[in-house]
Amino acid sequence: MIKFFRKIRQKMLNENKFSKYLLYAIGEIVLVVIGILIALGINNWNEQQKIAKEETSMLKELKNSISQDIQQLNSLNMQGEEDIVSAEILINWLDNKVVYNDTLANHFPSITRTGQSKIFRPQNSTFRVLESKGIDLISNDGLKNQILNLYNIEYSHLNFVYDNYRQNILDYGRPIARTKFKVKGELGNMEPNDNEELKTNSELYNVLKILKLSNNSINSIIKEVLESCKKIQISIDNEIEK
Repeated sequence: MIKFFRKIRQKMLNENKFSKYLLYAIGEIVLVVIGILIALGINNWNEQQKIAKEETSMLKELKNSISQDIQQLNSLNMQGEEDIVSAEILINWLDNKVVYNDTLANHFPSITRTGQSKIFRPQNSTFRVLESKGIDLISNDGLKNQILNLYNIEYSHLNFVYDNYRQNILDYGRPIARTKFKVKGELGNMEPNDNEELKTNSELYNVLKILKLSNNSINSIIKEVLESCKKIQISIDNEIEK
């Protein structure tokens, strides 16, 4: 093709048709520029398609990670509800509203609980990958802000509250458990060394009040985080369906 145009130009020069040659050369330049622009446009379109595909894949992975977080949050919420019930039962006993019975041994361990039931471990590996690629991979600014708020603020705040809860258990609950109880059975139920003496223990009463209040507060936060998770999943579905 280049040789063909070159022959035409050379023929015009040989015939002294300079004005025609000039117009032809300009036209050829315009055609080349148009060709370049078309090629760039195709490359840009291909690149945009590649980015869009990567964004969709990332959004699907984020949705899956958040689904796992929702399961964990629901489990934590259930454990919190159980601990609230245990605190209420034990407070009623200390207030002489119920007499001591063996079932209370099932509830005393709540003053020592700091393990898996009081730790939130979000599935954040996909979010970390997104951070490394650049958060602007998410084209929807509203969805982007939702994701950043969930991982950097809401999840962090929940873990901060759990850290304080576990510290209260270590500082106040476990010392009482070590000195005032004995472990009963394979389930780790706790039985008071002296029922009557324990009923006058103001530290235990205060610990139970704090744990009830803390679990109520944590569960309120969990419900807010769950709501945010579900809203993000809906936003992700809407974005993918565009």
